[in-house]
Amino acid sequence: MDLGTISDEVAQHTLNSALLSSEVRLSDQPEVIQEAIKRSSIKLTPKQLDTAFKCWNSTVCKLGDGPVTIGMPDWDATIQWHKLNKMSMILQAMTYPSVGKLMFTDGQNEMAKYQADIRSLASRGAHVIVELNSFGKSTYPANRFAQKLGAKVVTYISPQPDAPSDTITSQIHLDSCAMGKAMARIADQKLRLTRRTAIFNGVPGNPLGVEWNRCYEQAVKKSRVGVKLDTGWTPAGTFSAASAVVSSGKNYSAILFDYADPVPQVVDAFDKAAIRVPAIITWTDNNGLAKIWEKKQGTPGAFPLWYTTSHMWSSRASVTIGMASLAGHVPAEILSPAPFVQAKRGLYEADRPDDYPGSDVMIPDELLSRMLKTG
Repeated sequence: MDLGTISDEVAQHTLNSALLSSEVRLSDQPEVIQEAIKRSSIKLTPKQLDTAFKCWNSTVCKLGDGPVTIGMPDWDATIQWHKLNKMSMILQAMTYPSVGKLMFTDGQNEMAKYQADIRSLASRGAHVIVELNSFGKSTYPANRFAQKLGAKVVTYISPQPDAPSDTITSQIHLDSCAMGKAMARIADQKLRLTRRTAIFNGVPGNPLGVEWNRCYEQAVKKSRVGVKLDTGWTPAGTFSAASAVVSSGKNYSAILFDYADPVPQVVDAFDKAAIRVPAIITWTDNNGLAKIWEKKQGTPGAFPLWYTTSHMWSSRASVTIGMASLAGHVPAEILSPAPFVQAKRGLYEADRPDDYPGSDVMIPDELLSRMLKTG
């Protein structure tokens, strides 16, 4: 496919859609990211979209006669974001005629199975493995095994600090320290918070959380962190954490979180206690949260909300990075931008389910509707 047919204007529009912001210039990004965004701008044919849908419903699929096989391990394929992310990676892979086969696994949120899945994909012939690694260094032995067999391992979103080159070929991840600092600027300059705040994290020791927590606490000037709680990024865990904040009897001015999907449970916990929801600064976006936020606008229960893109575009980029690594050198580390956005009316999409990540998923509407109907 000739990327020369994709204009700079079209590519910039694609990036703006992916980030929900126009403040990042594509021309300032590394060449491999520029290529990834241009490939994401390619309009696939109806026949290709049919193939993508069939592939999405499979654990192994054949795209064509190309020699390259890509393995895509998931640590929990039941989450809506992960389901849509799978399609995002499929669509990116389809822009490469040299990709003939895709393989998918589900770690079922168990580290040992996730490790085994990486080894299995490599043993079954994956040339490239793209992974959303939330288990950090625990996966390095499996990654090392995969690379010894010749696979190129690329990770996305979560940073893998000090990862040896024999475990990860390249990683594209959020600049989690910059994200923490950005959250501090919002707290200080936009919300002008002066009371204590609460930080909600996912799983203990997750490198992404450790880094942004540290940088937020170092940067924030006018408020202080009163409590940090782990949620497992689950609705139940988040409701439990929010309930602990409520039952403490202390007045928290904001809750900071790195995952929007379970944030409606925060609102639920405060509503059940008849306590006003504090300001929320979160990474990613979620349609259910948008619905709740819009419903409360114009009422005494309205609360400020800041959020970011769902980051799904970086999984597309990881496919391009993996393919580029087969052809030659790629940067060992690439930082993906993620500007924060203040919620405004119109954020909620009534024709999408509550667990829909938002308009930045980069999946054609007709295909997306088809996917959502099947769950």
